Amino acid sequence: MRTISAMAFLSCTVSALVSAQTAGAPAAEHKTIAPDAVAWGDAPPVLAKGAMIAVLYGDPSQPGMFIVRFRLPADYKIMPHWHPTDENVTVL
Repeated sequence: MRTISAMAFLSCTVSALVSAQTAGAPAAEHKTIAPDAVAWGDAPPVLAKGAMIAVLYGDPSQPGMFIVRFRLPADYKIMPHWHPTDENVTVL
């Protein structure tokens, strides 16, 4: 019983902290994109042939938030690298 109570307390504490941190943040715009509306194109030439990219939000060539998706063929390899900015990438 003590373990369940401790886990419930921990869960409530984490929820309260997350709520407190996001309470002052402006509401994010909700955007839904249907799968057939995603515009795929060839990935930048820095990647090996075969990769496809879709920019869902923002502009990866400019400062600021952006969201992209990559579609890669089977056994595709991306070499280790780094980025100077934050990213939100979904690899399919």
